[in-house]
Amino acid sequence: MTIQLNKLAFALAGAAMLTVAGCGGDSSSGGSGGGAVVPPVATTASVSATVIDGAIENATVCLDTNLNGSCDSGEPSGKTNAAGGVTLEVPLADLGKYPLVAMVGTDAKDADTGPVTTAYTLTAPADKALVISPLTTLVQAYLDSTGGSSADAAAAVQAKLGLSTSAFDDFTKDASDSGKLAGTLARLIVVTTQQQLAATEGALDTGSKPLTAAQITAAINARLIDLLPSLALQVLDDPTLSDPALSIAAKQAKMAAAATEIASASGLSKDNIGTVIASLDKNAPAGPADETAVATVSLRWFSFTNLSNYFLRAFEATATQNTPDANGKTHYTEVREQQIDGVLTEWGMGVNNWVRPQIYWTGSEWFDCPTTFEQESTRPNAAGETESLYCNAMKSRSTRSNKDISGRKMIDVVREIRAYPFADSAGGSFANWGPNPEDSGIQSLLGATVFPAGSVLSYRSVVDLGGTEYYNRGTRARIPQENDPMNPNSSTWRSVPLDLFVGWNKGDFAGPTDVHGNNTFVLLNRDYKKLDGAAAYKRYMVGFEAATQKARFYQCEGDMTSRLETPPRNSTLFINSKSTCAPILDTTYTIAAQGDGKVLRFAAEPAQISDANFQNNRLFVERSGVTYVGFKDKPLTSKQQRLNGPAAESLLAQLGLD
Repeated sequence: MTIQLNKLAFALAGAAMLTVAGCGGDSSSGGSGGGAVVPPVATTASVSATVIDGAIENATVCLDTNLNGSCDSGEPSGKTNAAGGVTLEVPLADLGKYPLVAMVGTDAKDADTGPVTTAYTLTAPADKALVISPLTTLVQAYLDSTGGSSADAAAAVQAKLGLSTSAFDDFTKDASDSGKLAGTLARLIVVTTQQQLAATEGALDTGSKPLTAAQITAAINARLIDLLPSLALQVLDDPTLSDPALSIAAKQAKMAAAATEIASASGLSKDNIGTVIASLDKNAPAGPADETAVATVSLRWFSFTNLSNYFLRAFEATATQNTPDANGKTHYTEVREQQIDGVLTEWGMGVNNWVRPQIYWTGSEWFDCPTTFEQESTRPNAAGETESLYCNAMKSRSTRSNKDISGRKMIDVVREIRAYPFADSAGGSFANWGPNPEDSGIQSLLGATVFPAGSVLSYRSVVDLGGTEYYNRGTRARIPQENDPMNPNSSTWRSVPLDLFVGWNKGDFAGPTDVHGNNTFVLLNRDYKKLDGAAAYKRYMVGFEAATQKARFYQCEGDMTSRLETPPRNSTLFINSKSTCAPILDTTYTIAAQGDGKVLRFAAEPAQISDANFQNNRLFVERSGVTYVGFKDKPLTSKQQRLNGPAAESLLAQLGLD
């Protein structure tokens, strides 16, 4: 029989039926030797899959039973035909248990782009292996990083790319614009991967041993997960790449240029990829054994220029908080402190009290989460996984591995942290973490000082599970004064309820008119590079038609001239007195009561208003007659590097922050 791996239940049921049919003779036959012929019991099943970027011929496909990301001797395997098809004979006991891997060598051929010049690897989740593509590869990479289900991982990848089609679909057979977009994105993923494989060839691990191609591929895929929104924007910003009428072959030159931009943004290099692979090692120690019932400190983020300009964010727990309660939960509190030009601001204390700006929806109320609030967490399990609930609203799941840095020079560890190519949602690029070790003043402060005994650098992979709704108390969705509708100075505008906010921002729904920042709401100003390399930015705005509850999103060119004014000002570019704004998505919206307020939600949003640093949906929240800008978090992965208490306290003290 030929089956799909996601039909496991059917396959096992069929095997059970065959087994029953072979037990004993036919009781109705009457004769002592006249029993029915016993059919053989099936031990394997035929599993079919298709490998695509374009259809890939002569790729080696296998069931990855040892989960090492490559095809090894003894694993069920086969070669793809010209249509990318392959059939494997898989033991029934292995159905649905292991991902499929497709090794695309330089002896393979892509139906769209011809002979493969740089070998690469594709994979697909165990329960969704009908198609193996660059998109399914990143779904599997997301699963490896965050756990959960393949459906959740696919939804996250699709959201990051702005895809309306499933990541499990065969986009080579989809002639729609969305299918063409999926194909273009998939091809760009491959070209980016090939560039990074070439750049990291021969890389060594942290023990100076050669890394395998599978290890390097895993690190590249893990970094690509974070860069998918930026990858999508590379396509959407380029007229050639975004043109559904052009073939993949016709886009190749632009693909190479876009892949170079993404590869550069990834920060992965031959020198740091070994550290990345070490941080992804799930077999590394999960956590210190002494965290239960003892006081702990975890430095989440740190930036430092000098004693008058620094920022730190840490989590602290007393011995009591680290003792599991009746529900098995432990607790912790948060510390934030910063100085800007010598002015100290502290999280919830001091003369300059730093107040949490977010108001969260917990599922039953809008919660003004105090800075002293005790967050809750589960204890790490055997795999190092922890689940947290932040401000009774934001759920996350994390895994960790630890590195003993006792006795190592502080300045060397800081260099290592800053070279880590991932980003932390709390502070951004690790290139900006801590003090600059190349600064002569920092070199003098740190010298040859080493970390004390018990110092640990913890690598954490965190997935914010998404779905949390919140708004910022200081970000009001205001509109111009009625008697001064064209005043560009938004500081003079007024706060209004949702109905007035929607009624004012009509865009071009009310008839032929120029769209600008005074008749639509500005959601985002996004920097990018033009085709000639010149700096530019785009503006994204939204307008409403209240009678039909329709919404229209617009993309505009930003006026760089106004940006160069003193002070700089964001505004829409007009060419020959005509606005450059154009619609990019028509959708609908709803307004629903929520607690003591109302929430406006869009049915869909354009991919262009999401990037690697801003991955959430927009909301508008009305409370007490005032409309605020709100958000609904999308699933977001974040890589963190944290110093434990002994390491953090010694580094801060050496810099004079004790």
